[in-house]
Amino acid sequence: MDTPSAPRRRLPVTAVLLVVAALVCAGAALHVQGLIPARVPTASTPFHYQDYAKALRHVRANGDVDFASMGRERKTLDTFIDSLASFSPHNRPDVFPTPEDALAYWLNTYNALVLQQVVDGYPYLETVQQPWLGRFFWGRAWPVGGERLTLWALEHRVLRREFADPRIHLALFQAARGGARLDGSHFQPEFLDSQLNEAGRRFVGDRRNVRLERDTVYLASLFAERREDFLAALPEGRGGNVLQFVWAFLPDTCEERPGCDTRSDLDRACGPRLDQCRIVFMERDWTLPDAAARAARP
Repeated sequence: MDTPSAPRRRLPVTAVLLVVAALVCAGAALHVQGLIPARVPTASTPFHYQDYAKALRHVRANGDVDFASMGRERKTLDTFIDSLASFSPHNRPDVFPTPEDALAYWLNTYNALVLQQVVDGYPYLETVQQPWLGRFFWGRAWPVGGERLTLWALEHRVLRREFADPRIHLALFQAARGGARLDGSHFQPEFLDSQLNEAGRRFVGDRRNVRLERDTVYLASLFAERREDFLAALPEGRGGNVLQFVWAFLPDTCEERPGCDTRSDLDRACGPRLDQCRIVFMERDWTLPDAAARAARP
């Protein structure tokens, strides 16, 4: 005579839903953090920046980008980004033997991916709306040297973690007028230090990012968001003042840009220790730096 089997126990529907939700959240976290592996295709040619340099010809002298033209000739940009799947300092350190090689690679990679994402959405993407919601900075991942990296992972897990240089924040193009602007040339290891200094001068010299009015200094919100990174670069460390970093990139004179703010102006307004000024952080202008949009303005 067969012994009756014990009835099967079923998990409550609520428990099943919780398990599914946990798995979905775990997958989303891995996606955002760039912890999902990617296939590494065999490279047909050595790594180079030639195609990316061609794509940057559509960047105007003032930092605006002719996205329409870049989209019509997007093959060069796409070819460069396709090559990133095979090469990175993480999986091919032999190709990027110095810290300058590695940092130049990651900066160029970040900026190229931002450009591709804008081109993909152009002309409907007029502004990066509410980036903290993830539609732009962690909503998409690319295969990069055996990893699938979002823009968020590139900035926070790679650049901020591996390179203690706050100038990177002034060099990362985020498709916004109130942010770092492209200058039409890619970062090159042999000139990287001077290029980063120039990116700092370009950012600080833009009145959307730094503006002095009497005893008040208006600063881009980036200086508040990445304050700890900027202070860590100062000799005084966290006991310093973020205006010391700003001061270093202000010009001595305004020969090239009449009416600009200079180091002497900041000294007079804030005192020798730069601690007498009131700092007001400005909201970022997320309008797309589109050359066509600017041309259409009256």
